[in-house]
Amino acid sequence: MNKQSDVKTIHEFLADNPNVDVSKQWERMWDIHGKIADRIINTLGCSLHPVSEGAEYYQSPDESMEGAFFGYTGGDVDWFVRSWIGNRKASIIDMNINVCLSQRIRVPNLMIIFGTVPNMLFYADYVSRVDVKYDEAYMDQYYEGDANQDYLDFRANTDFVWSASHGPAIRGMQSPVCSSYITDLTDEHIDQCEAYLQKFVDRWFTWIDEAEEVPMDERDAQQDYDFTYRDYTNRKDPMNVIPQRVFGEEQAQFMVDRRGGKVQMEADRGKWLK
Repeated sequence: MNKQSDVKTIHEFLADNPNVDVSKQWERMWDIHGKIADRIINTLGCSLHPVSEGAEYYQSPDESMEGAFFGYTGGDVDWFVRSWIGNRKASIIDMNINVCLSQRIRVPNLMIIFGTVPNMLFYADYVSRVDVKYDEAYMDQYYEGDANQDYLDFRANTDFVWSASHGPAIRGMQSPVCSSYITDLTDEHIDQCEAYLQKFVDRWFTWIDEAEEVPMDERDAQQDYDFTYRDYTNRKDPMNVIPQRVFGEEQAQFMVDRRGGKVQMEADRGKWLK
């Protein structure tokens, strides 16, 4: 990998390699995502939200982009999205798992992204639900120990180059153990990411099993924090340019709101005050 590739934009990568068929790699990555998604659904008791209807596969009017969207809620899950958008025949894939937990617990949210441009993008993070700059106990509980050591071990792999988002809001939400990398699109590198995710996801489920409940009088403030973060980081995502270019502004805005779970936030806002 070119060591300067960490500051190239998505569009610069695509300009270099505009028509690479990544269908085989999409299938492998979607399968990895699928196994994680099934575990989330079955363990945390969430179910498909009606806003997902008709989005199990879609295309842009000019057929240059395709994708799928599945949004879930219920149990200890406020909003869980499994989705992808791109063009498997022309280099680009943006594939997301994003789990936003309920205010009953303060376990970090889970974010896992695979992408191709056509080099492979890999992103995995435990997204903090407090400000870790001054919450020492939260830092020690979730970002020290094994989580920190696994992060450091993975970062030592020189095949993977750090990938900096061009959006400062996205960089601002990253935790101390966030993995954000780009590397050559090979089966070996997908294998390494899958192995990392096995421990990464196992640890997250253990945290949920062992989590203490947030006191009732603190849950409304936690919801305000959670919903504010979700709203603005979703709107600020640099990848929003993909649907904007091919679906038009109105449909693209609907897709951004759907991904961010606007319908769930509107339904549940203030529920801890009732």
